[in-house]
Formats: sequence, structure tokens, C-alpha cells
Amino acid sequence: MAEHQLSVALTWARRGIPVIPCSRTDKGPMVKGFARDATPEDLAPFSDPEQVQAWWSGRFKRAHVGILTGRGTDGRGLVVVDLDMPKDGSAPLAGRWAGCSGGTDVLELLMREAGAPWPDTYTVLTPSGGMHLYFLQPTEGALIGCATGDGPGAPHLGPLVDVRGVGGLVIAAGSHSAAQGKPYTRVSPADVRPQPLPGWLLELLRPAAAPATPVRRPAPVRALPTGDRAERAAAAALNSAAERVSTAAPGERNGKLYGAARWLGELHETAPAVLDETTVREQLLGAALEAGLQGGEREALRTIRSGWERGVRDGSGAGAA
Repeated sequence: MAEHQLSVALTWARRGIPVIPCSRTDKGPMVKGFARDATPEDLAPFSDPEQVQAWWSGRFKRAHVGILTGRGTDGRGLVVVDLDMPKDGSAPLAGRWAGCSGGTDVLELLMREAGAPWPDTYTVLTPSGGMHLYFLQPTEGALIGCATGDGPGAPHLGPLVDVRGVGGLVIAAGSHSAAQGKPYTRVSPADVRPQPLPGWLLELLRPAAAPATPVRRPAPVRALPTGDRAERAAAAALNSAAERVSTAAPGERNGKLYGAARWLGELHETAPAVLDETTVREQLLGAALEAGLQGGEREALRTIRSGWERGVRDGSGAGAA
């Protein structure tokens, strides 16, 4: 038994999936440090073959092998859909779920509604008669978290269906339940590994994105009503610079933003009432966000400040148009 548990734990750790010793009575974790807010440094021991070897060769040699979901050595890892069986004496499911006798039926209903086939992935039959479907976390965007049963929104899928992502765990195949007297058994073919989430299931597990709010620049700057030629020229220069930034191509946006901020900084003393730092920052920031500058507002403000300060230092008072 101990040698088998160690082999299972090392297999997953070498695949880059962290593991944790868990109680054979209640499946609870026996080591701390894997919570949702755990850092990569906190999680490192759970994927370290030497640490894993020490755990299952020493005080935890008979422990269940828990697989930590949501993170891996590449920052991603697994999300597991846990299809449960109802507890004895529980009321039949009703409403949308009427006729479903377990989590497998619930997932099949969702699958039929999506017009999709049953997902083919690494699958484990649990001692209670339920099923664990292992998937890879999506390669982009937020990691999938945890959810238990039905709920108001993603990642909840429905009654008798739990989702184990960031901060969660499942018991690995090969572990033996003391309560049911049965093992967790892999039922997928030996060469099948966890697969990417099918699109229909990923849509259900992720909250609907809020409609994007279009980014708009502030209205173009107008010259002050003094008739001053320098102020008219400064307003035209600011509007022209903002337009060039907003239409910059990918790969050129940061350079054009810096150049615009520097140029306007050099012109500042020719019309300080128009080219004040706040106005320039607001116009160029809006233009950079409209263009889709990599790094967003924080990077844009850093670039604007750097260019502006350099331009003000270089300005001669007569301008450098």
C-alpha cells in the first residue's frame, strides 16, 4: 500500500501537478499552505519530488494522495468536475433537474442542451459511485475556481456537481476509501491524459464577461479665447499628438506615446495655459487606451510621465516644434 501511494504521488508530481497527503478517514489535507492565495513559493514543496518522497516514505506513507487543482509548475494545472451521487434519504431533484438521479445525469443534461458529446478525458470512478472528470485549466484568462453544487452563477454547474479548481483538491486514482471499502479507479484508457475543457463547458464555468465599455478620449482641446497664436498652435499640436497615439500600430504605441509626451513637454513653455501637465496627461492617456497600449493605464501613465519630464527639461522656452 505505502509503495503504491508513493508511486501515484510521484507520478503526478513529475507531471508538474502538485500533490498533498490527505486523511484516509475524511479526505482532509494533512499539510497546510495550498490555499487559493498561495504563492508559487508556497506551492513549490507540493511539486518537489524529494518532498513528495519524504512525505509518503515517512509519517504520511499510508495517506491518500490528494491532487491540488488549479495550479501546476507552469502556473495552470487542472480543473476537475466531480459528479456526485445523492446521499441516502435526500429528496429527488426537481424543476430543470427533474429526473436526474446523480451528477452524471446533470452533466448529461447540460451536454444535451449544448448539443455536445460526452467529453473524452482522464476519468476516475469514485468509491461512492460518482465520477471525476479531469481537464486542463484554460491556457488564457482567469483560472477556474471551486464551486459546490447548484449556485447563482459560474463556476457552479448544477446540483450534485462540484468543481475543483484553484484552492481545491481531489483524491487520486489508486487511493482506497476506508469508508466505502473501495478504491478510486481510473476508468479511462491508460494513454488518456486530462484534456482541454470543451468550449461549451468552459463557457459554463466562466462568468459572463461584462460588455466592454468603449474607451474614448476627452474632447479635443481648444485654444483659450484670447486669440493668442501660440495657444492656437499648442492646441493644434496637442490634438495632433493625441491622434497619432490613438492610431498607432501594435509595436509602435509605446514609442509614439513617449515621443508625443516629450514633444509636448518641449512645447510647454510656449503656451503653459494650454499645455499644462494635467491636460496633456488626460489627452494622451485617453489616446493610448483607445489604441490598446499593452500594459493598460499603468504603463501609459509611466510612459507619459517619463516623456513629459524629459521634454520639459529639454525645452528652451522658444519651443522645439
